[in-house]
Amino acid sequence: MSDYLRRSQLITPASNARIVAKAMTSVCDSLILDLEDAIAPNAKADARQVLRTALDGLRRAANERELGVRINGLGSPWFLDDLLALEGLPIDTVVIPKVHLPQDVYVVEQLLQQIELRTCRRVPITLQPLIESAKGLENANAIAQASRRCRTLIFGAGDFMADTGMAFSPTALTPVQSRIVTAAVAAGLQAIDHVHPTVNDDQGLLAASKDSRDLGFTGRWAIHPRQVGPIHEAFGPTEEQLARARRVIEAYETATAQGQGAITLDGELVDEAVLKLARRRLQISSRASS
Repeated sequence: MSDYLRRSQLITPASNARIVAKAMTSVCDSLILDLEDAIAPNAKADARQVLRTALDGLRRAANERELGVRINGLGSPWFLDDLLALEGLPIDTVVIPKVHLPQDVYVVEQLLQQIELRTCRRVPITLQPLIESAKGLENANAIAQASRRCRTLIFGAGDFMADTGMAFSPTALTPVQSRIVTAAVAAGLQAIDHVHPTVNDDQGLLAASKDSRDLGFTGRWAIHPRQVGPIHEAFGPTEEQLARARRVIEAYETATAQGQGAITLDGELVDEAVLKLARRRLQISSRASS
């Protein structure tokens, strides 16, 4: 299901044409234009117009990075207007905030289907639910499997903490993050971690992103273009890891051709699990450089 590489998802306000234009030049894997939290209630209508002006008539190559929009949630008065504003725009995906139930995903899916029929769109718009509440976490597995359009499960830590009173600390958040990763992987989706709130903290972002990677996340959100580099560094394999992956695959294929099963390489057991990780690292490197 995971059609795009999403080490980084840059979230940027849709209300400022200059910022949108700058974000469009970013090297992020996925660009999400925001109509929700970054936009004041009295500026929602203007943001939709800026969005349409920026994207209307935009021509995109087939291999370009993912382009999407975060709409306002189903419980807001702006939800339907946001969806209708997307009609005919060349976007790939819609991020759904504050998803509590699988039915929330279903509603968005059905409305998008009607919009696509009106515009004769051939490629369906994908969906990326945000888990931002205790209720959403309890239903994470069902949410991840709610639609064939789903591509990721995203953790929204800020709203989750506001909902639960949980502290912003690894001790508190790690169990939550692990549940989101498990739900995403079980559904064949990518797991995307929350933003690092401090923009000018490259080392802190790099360390936090490596922790996210070790938990099983495949990427995380960025709130500024300068955050993309450290995120890519954390979620992309090192040259040493790539060299090791190539050796693992070569050794395993040689052993298989000779009728062997599990083997050892440099004293380490190499089985199907190790082989799968090696191939995944090479795939990530290949997609990142294409």
